[in-house]
Amino acid sequence: MGKEQVLKEVRAAESRVREMLEEAELERDKTQTQARRDADRIVEEGLSSVDKLVDEEYQKSAEDTGRLVKNRINEGKEVVDKDKRTAKTQLPQAIDRLVEELEKSVTQG
Repeated sequence: MGKEQVLKEVRAAESRVREMLEEAELERDKTQTQARRDADRIVEEGLSSVDKLVDEEYQKSAEDTGRLVKNRINEGKEVVDKDKRTAKTQLPQAIDRLVEELEKSVTQG
């Protein structure tokens, strides 16, 4: 094998190596791009899942708070109604006492 033939084979081998390196770089870039897309999708799905959970917890908390508020209002109304009934039953006695006090102050007066 002559010197020229060896140089041709070396150049051909170098060319094949360059092509292989270029293909490997292209494949690497393609793989990195796909990996970034996959990572972005996974992050997006995770954020969406977290948002859904937060919304569900918020709705549950809002409903629980609404029930608590209604219960407290109803309890307050019951106390007010009870106090009104008690006051109404004691009203005649209070009026009688006021009249007695008024009569007492007029007669002493």
